[in-house]
Amino acid sequence: MPASASPLAAALAPALPALAASVFTAALGGLAGLGALWATVRIVAGATPAHAAWACAGWISGALLLALSSWLAHSGEARFSARLRRDTARRLARMPVGTVASYGGDALRRLVSDDIAALHHTVAHLPAEIATLVVVPLATTVLLVTTAGPTALLALIPGALAAAYFLLLVPRSTAKHGTETVRVMSEIATAVDDYAHGIRVCRIFGAEAGAAADYAAATRRFTENMVAWVRRVATPAACATALLQAAASYAIAYAVGYGQRPEVLAAMLLFGLAVVTPALRLGHGLDYVRAGRAAAERLTAVLREPVIADPAGDADTAALELASLTIERDGRPLIRDFSHVFSASSITAITGPSGSGKTSLLRAIAGLEIPAGGVVRYPGGMSAGRGRPPRPVLLVPQGGDVLAGTVRENLVLSAPDATDEELIAALRRAQLVLPLGTLASRLSGGERQRLGLARVFLTDAPVVLLDEPTSALDQQTGARVFTELCALAADRSKTLVVVTHDEELAERARTRLVLAGAALAVAGEGR
Repeated sequence: MPASASPLAAALAPALPALAASVFTAALGGLAGLGALWATVRIVAGATPAHAAWACAGWISGALLLALSSWLAHSGEARFSARLRRDTARRLARMPVGTVASYGGDALRRLVSDDIAALHHTVAHLPAEIATLVVVPLATTVLLVTTAGPTALLALIPGALAAAYFLLLVPRSTAKHGTETVRVMSEIATAVDDYAHGIRVCRIFGAEAGAAADYAAATRRFTENMVAWVRRVATPAACATALLQAAASYAIAYAVGYGQRPEVLAAMLLFGLAVVTPALRLGHGLDYVRAGRAAAERLTAVLREPVIADPAGDADTAALELASLTIERDGRPLIRDFSHVFSASSITAITGPSGSGKTSLLRAIAGLEIPAGGVVRYPGGMSAGRGRPPRPVLLVPQGGDVLAGTVRENLVLSAPDATDEELIAALRRAQLVLPLGTLASRLSGGERQRLGLARVFLTDAPVVLLDEPTSALDQQTGARVFTELCALAADRSKTLVVVTHDEELAERARTRLVLAGAALAVAGEGR
């Protein structure tokens, strides 16, 4: 797909045949309804069974065509939204960690749920409504002029004025209100989410502060904005609604058609409101179109974000290699033009002050950040374990994050085919002894960190990256875990890269890299 093409077009393409058929059948359904009205006019002129049959056929076929149009439109929209949701999720999964973090939890939730749902009316309803708005009023005007003459168009004035209000004035008056409503609703959702996650703290401090106070303020702003908007539009909307009533159009139709043949008066009465309904339906939908346009812009921006290429082993590289690697953050270089070949079957320690870019380096090696320059080459030509090609890199981040499941469910992420004996052995090497059915959410910080380290002893990845692997462990436990990691690297020919502030552990690594001032220096061989 060309770079200038909209990413949404690719997701919409498979649904276009169904949507086009929906537009065609909607137009036919509108014309069938007009045909039924025309047959009714002919009944007034001179009732015959044929005219009655045509009227019934028109109404029945119109209803069936409109039902088919709705089914086709919603079927196509369902395929479009499903593909768009998958494309958005895949894009987010391949975006750099820093880019994903910049969106925030509420924005990500809105992207994959609310924003895609906001496109529903634009995709499933708007095309057919536009087609009906063009075809039905045009055909109505032709029939009305043919039957009753040009003066019969005066009966369309109330409907035309009301349609102009709903199509032109309502969208402008609600534009600012709609934007403010979306913002306030987002604040309400965030406050509810914060309150649910911190309900114990909120119960202690009451509703005067925190999430409860934010929720109260957001709902108050929503109510005030809604009341102010209703106050502005209530009178014009009431006038427009009055113009849409049959009494307004029928009064003019009767005044113009008084004294003419019954079929002429019937045509003016029946066709007088036929032009209004499509415009009214489209007018109510313009608010959804505006919301859909804003959602489409946000989704397009995400789908055009740069992504990270999938890491793959290089058959010509026997070890992990950095070639002229440059990493930047907000335009500031963290690491500049660094090249290094990591020793296989050993541990390399990376040290340096906080904020110097150690974690960013691990993320770049793991393929979670896009380097500003240079390339990362992964070891290739390795045999697949358990019949599957190995993942090139495993990153164990700092923090001890776990899934809300059992210990077993967390471990099988690294080894889906591992037996319980292998899982228990990995836990023991990580200095953790507990049942596999234990809920990970009940573990302490140190236990969670060791649970993450146990995955290292199960993975097939030839390169393992660890960010502060012993930060939550006492000195003795950390030393035993590091000994097991050294044995793993030697026994299974793995390349382990460890970021640490522990000088004793750094000294035990074969190679030590010191990061300071955007420069990485090889400090020499450890013990």
